Amino acid sequence: ALPTPPTAHHSHPSRCPMCTLLALGAVLPRRSFLAAPLAAALSPAAAPAAPAPASGALVIDGASRFSLTVPRGFVASKRSASQGTLYVAGDFPRAAVVSVTAWPVSELLAAEAAARSLPGLPAVASGAGASPAALADIAPPEELARILARARDREQGGGLSSEVTAATPDGAGRLVLSLSTELPVANPDELERQRGIRRLVRRTAGAVTLGSVPSPAGGAPVAAVVAAWASCLAEDWDGQLGPQLRDAADSFRWGEPAAAAVASSN
Repeated sequence: ALPTPPTAHHSHPSRCPMCTLLALGAVLPRRSFLAAPLAAALSPAAAPAAPAPASGALVIDGASRFSLTVPRGFVASKRSASQGTLYVAGDFPRAAVVSVTAWPVSELLAAEAAARSLPGLPAVASGAGASPAALADIAPPEELARILARARDREQGGGLSSEVTAATPDGAGRLVLSLSTELPVANPDELERQRGIRRLVRRTAGAVTLGSVPSPAGGAPVAAVVAAWASCLAEDWDGQLGPQLRDAADSFRWGEPAAAAVASSN
């Protein structure tokens, strides 16, 4: 996660988007509103972002592992991880985020089994093994989408429960999915006063493929579920940002397709 900057104190007019987000910090529980984007929104250095144009900016991973196109104006954080969250960029004042994750298959399934375990009744991890040849070898599309949704919820601090609204193989070995996540609101009346709504819902588009990442123990790379995620609040999703974020997720390429993007950009 991004480091949490100090809270800003200023006296902008009440219609300032930054002031609205400062007020939202008092409305929402600590981990409910995408902690990293909210923290960035509270930074004195952050400024309300103008609506991004329809065209995007091509991002190529420094190690040529992946490529994708993000809306212009999104700011990327510095990351050097070889697994887990590899990349994050966002229009943080609007809580709009594009990220790339890579979870080793064995660890993903072990975490899923641990989450399903009951006292005295441990769940058994799926027998997909460490070397699946395709996503379908791990789980059927809708089941895999639910596993990934729960993994994202856990990674973002727990307490969330994302709903899978679509999960479809795209014919090229990828799984294309959509999620809807209701964010906890501590004071719906105050939220309604500030923004005219009583619920906060995050919409997410995802593109998932099978790849590999370095083994933590060294040696041969291990199979991993690799995904691009693009999300924002529902009111922005239904406006200009939704199509741009769907395009960002759809543009994601990993491995050899990413290397082709590198070559074509030179």
